[in-house]
Amino acid sequence: MEKPAVSKSRSQRASTVDQSTSNVHEHTENAGSFWPYKPLTGLYRDAFLILSWLAVWQIGRIVEYTEHASVWFPAAGYTLACFLVLGWRALAPVMVAAIIITIWNGHNYALALSNIELAWGGLLFGVAHILPYFAGASVVGHLLRKPDVSIPQLIVSFLIVGCVSSLVATQLVIGSLVLSNQMSAADIQEAMLPFWIGDMAGVVVLAPLFAGFLVKVCTDSKIDLLAFSNCAASDLPSYFRKVAINLALIFFVMLLAKLTHSRDSAFAIFFLAITHMWIACTESTKRNVISLAISSLCIVLLVHLFALMDYVKVYQFALNVIAANALFGIAIPQLQADNASLKDRVFVDTLTKAYTREYLVQRSALEIAQSLETGNTLYFVMFDLDKFKRINDELGHVDGDNALRRLSQVTKDALRKTDVFARFGGDEFVLLLPNISEQNALNLVNRVREGINAITISNVSLSSSFGVTKLQQNDSLETLIQRADHALYASKEKGGNTITLE
Repeated sequence: MEKPAVSKSRSQRASTVDQSTSNVHEHTENAGSFWPYKPLTGLYRDAFLILSWLAVWQIGRIVEYTEHASVWFPAAGYTLACFLVLGWRALAPVMVAAIIITIWNGHNYALALSNIELAWGGLLFGVAHILPYFAGASVVGHLLRKPDVSIPQLIVSFLIVGCVSSLVATQLVIGSLVLSNQMSAADIQEAMLPFWIGDMAGVVVLAPLFAGFLVKVCTDSKIDLLAFSNCAASDLPSYFRKVAINLALIFFVMLLAKLTHSRDSAFAIFFLAITHMWIACTESTKRNVISLAISSLCIVLLVHLFALMDYVKVYQFALNVIAANALFGIAIPQLQADNASLKDRVFVDTLTKAYTREYLVQRSALEIAQSLETGNTLYFVMFDLDKFKRINDELGHVDGDNALRRLSQVTKDALRKTDVFARFGGDEFVLLLPNISEQNALNLVNRVREGINAITISNVSLSSSFGVTKLQQNDSLETLIQRADHALYASKEKGGNTITLE
């Protein structure tokens, strides 16, 4: 079972936008802090991709457990990352690297093939290896450039693409091996599963890290990763402690497998998903993918060091499951931010920053229930601006909106922390004043009225009218609104700029 440029049985991820000129300049500046040299373009970039692809391929050889066979295949992840970041520009460098490594492998493993035959086998391998990952990267890249796609959608899509692309690549590559006489057709069935899982481990574990690296190194990236640039992270010593705990757990469970010689004990490696979810939920995206790569490399090295080849498929599956679990963890901070944003849109008025009517309905039910249960007082206030329609008509809607914003600010300044201020509709607002005496409630409302009186919009002084009522035993929000509205109307009848208690 041999694989040109690979192995005989390789047992082996914002809103996002296209890069504009301004994005490239910003990207170049940011790259300086990570990449100490001038970002790569043209032939220098292509040469770098060839050399780095060959170096990444060699990482897989570090943990070979038999000739041509490794626990994972990092080059699969690097290939997907190259196409994700550079698109078609990476086609030629990856193909050249595939041919070179095939010829090198042929000599390293003393295959009975000429250089021409090895080059032909390398071409077949390159095509078989490139096509699935180019297609997969195109799908993920398209989603990354869509402004309305969510991070959870991206992660699920990336995992599906990684699974499908690696499966197709496995079938095509094995076919190319057989066609180029580098593998016997009799070995296909035995090689298929370890090839696929190894490729998938390389993609799921390392492609996000490689993509982040290439975005920094290359100026002509087709994507940016701003959506994944959350800065929520602990201090470095705390992060290092988490990584150390992770590595200690890996060492312990794999040493247990070595000492007990039990396949069941090998499954303890899946406990690593817990610590990686801890890291994913408390650290930045960059630290998450770095720690994932460190843990995965430690696993494959210990498989070799502890001679756990009998359990290699357990560790291969563990790499994929742990990586998928950790990648989903990346979405948690974003989901929390999205939920907070959605809550703001539903419960906070965009113009005045007062609570919305929807929030008032929910909060008033709670305040009414608590007041009736404890016997504490609750005052309900409705107020609006006097002659607001005239302000809009004579001064314009811009000044009208400004008047509402200024009203909102002076009202908030007058309230206690326990009070609720909501926009009921148009220029009508509501106050919920819990646990307050009648005199203090009227004093508070009067401070709001005086604050509004002090507002001047385009040389026009504002004024407002108030209706105040107290919660009674059988009241509901509807009855409070009715009485407060009636009191507000009475204030209007008195000429406005008045407080009426009913």
